[in-house]
Amino acid sequence: MKKISQILFIVLLFLVFSGCSMTPLGGYEAGKAPPDAEVDLTDAVTSGGSNQAVLSLHKRFAFADACKFGLTLTNNLPHKITNISFRFAAYTKGDVYHRHVTRNFFELDPTNHQYREINFSGITCDEISYMEVSDPGRCAMADLTRFSSQPGDCIRRVYIAGTPYVRLVEK
Repeated sequence: MKKISQILFIVLLFLVFSGCSMTPLGGYEAGKAPPDAEVDLTDAVTSGGSNQAVLSLHKRFAFADACKFGLTLTNNLPHKITNISFRFAAYTKGDVYHRHVTRNFFELDPTNHQYREINFSGITCDEISYMEVSDPGRCAMADLTRFSSQPGDCIRRVYIAGTPYVRLVEK
């Protein structure tokens, strides 16, 4: 038993000092490119709109059979965003719906930002004609709570920045 724990300790040290970007569960760290991805990135947009949070899609990871985007939400509101959800629906040419992904941002104090990623499998980045961005009405900030907010209430307080990677349409 002692020998097994020594071996595990050595393997752990090797992973830590080798600069390995894989997580313990075999995935890759957020924002780090897997070796088979073509990566495009720009600086995150952090301002825009008047007294609004800013949602910026500023990274694209193109795979042979999938597309991943990196997003940053910057809180420019005068109050904390306790929770906000966004739904991203991918459409191909001819307005054909592919699928949607929902991402949440939590505990975001004024002037702070958070990074998240969304993945669309079975479709390449070039096949995505546009993404529809909406909110399912689940947010908690200022006068809105999970129980009082309706679809559309949350996204009205967010400026969706333009991006060179895909057309974003607010629903």
